[in-house]
Amino acid sequence: MNLKNKLAVTATILAVMAVVIAQPAHAQAITTRTDQASYTPGGAGTFYITVVNQSPTQTLEIRNITIYFPWAGYVDGKWAAGGNVSFNLSPYQVLTTSGSPGGGNIYLYNVQFTIPSWYGSFIGGSSCPGGNTSTRYGIYAGCVLLGTNTNGLRYETTSFSISMAIPTYEAPSFMTQIIPTATFAVLVVSTGILFMAWTSLKRLESKK
Repeated sequence: MNLKNKLAVTATILAVMAVVIAQPAHAQAITTRTDQASYTPGGAGTFYITVVNQSPTQTLEIRNITIYFPWAGYVDGKWAAGGNVSFNLSPYQVLTTSGSPGGGNIYLYNVQFTIPSWYGSFIGGSSCPGGNTSTRYGIYAGCVLLGTNTNGLRYETTSFSISMAIPTYEAPSFMTQIIPTATFAVLVVSTGILFMAWTSLKRLESKK
């Protein structure tokens, strides 16, 4: 093989590698949010999911969505009620390529949730597998699994959390503490003055 042919082969290999490297690691972006900044135990809210197909050449087929809330798990000898939600799309939702007019590459989904009265905070972090997984149902928490036609039908994952309101304690101010004490002192002094006046009157009457 002469030098010209070697250069041609090398250029071809580099071009193929550049195309592979340039492709995004994930064909879709998954973002989540809630309808409130924070919640309290026993409170309710709405959880929103947005899926965006980022591929300029390939459509994206969404088949199912599974949500594991932060309180999902085995609690007091049983699985926590309302810990996870599964939604199977029928027919499948096909997202167009990125840059398509009309937002056809975007899918929106929302679900209502109620926080258990015993739940206080999300300690220890999410147990969401990174990237993607072949297991849809597992011991997850704070995790969204998106079933698509990409990556060999594996589930794309993204972790999330739901903020809980921190209980606040408002210490009594100096004035709120001193006013009852001052009021009591005034009453004691007033009672003493009245008693002394009454005693003086009695003495005057006895001298007449």
